[in-house]
Amino acid sequence: MLNYLSAELWRMTRRRTACLGWGIYLLLTFLTGLTLRGNPPSECLLAFRNFMVIGLYVAFPLADWAGGGVDRAGSLTNEVSFGLPRLRIYLGKLSAALLVGVVLFLLTTVAFFLGALTPEAVLGTAGEERQLVGVGLLLAMCNSLPRYVGAVSLAYFLAFTLRPAGVGTVLYYLYITIGELTLAAVRVMDMGVMGHLINRLAETVRPFLLSNTYFSYGTEIASSARGDGAWPLGNSWLTGALWMGLTTGLGLLLFRRREIR
Repeated sequence: MLNYLSAELWRMTRRRTACLGWGIYLLLTFLTGLTLRGNPPSECLLAFRNFMVIGLYVAFPLADWAGGGVDRAGSLTNEVSFGLPRLRIYLGKLSAALLVGVVLFLLTTVAFFLGALTPEAVLGTAGEERQLVGVGLLLAMCNSLPRYVGAVSLAYFLAFTLRPAGVGTVLYYLYITIGELTLAAVRVMDMGVMGHLINRLAETVRPFLLSNTYFSYGTEIASSARGDGAWPLGNSWLTGALWMGLTTGLGLLLFRRREIR
């Protein structure tokens, strides 16, 4: 498995167009941070937390970089014909996407704050405030990382499973931009028992939407009512685990039944 993962990582680095695209993305991230230069670190942290929603939108290009299009290139057919287990193929490419995604996540953070903060601003901030900003940044990263894992798993499942290739792209962005907002806002009135069941179902899935931590869907109010300060962080890790488990399980099931030509 490690040899296969290494080969996938090497293959990803050979795609120069994709590497150039991610370089441009990091440059734009740096320029975004540059617009905040001169602001206190606490304000830069707040802006970065709002900026982190972009991770849901770059998940699909990342997943496509790792696994999308391999069947069209013929390499997937060669791998199956060579006798590689389909479990290794699917999980190997997904692992490569997730590993590179973590690196990109860290580089995004560095690029943003390199643009936003000056040494004078950091050194001129009181030690207690620097500590609070550092803890806030760590919590924000730990809160977002599992949701990015869930988003990449979903994107990879769609890119790897659906043909033609554009179908997965359309479905992913429709779900992220419209589907989750619809699930978050759905309220059925005057439909009796059926309406009550729909509303209860919506309330059940709402805490596990990928964008839940970036947009207020009412779960923060419920969290405060319980007095559970750890709820947002624990909910994020549970959400990421659920999305990864469900999409990976379904992806493996469909891949095992798929005829490779």
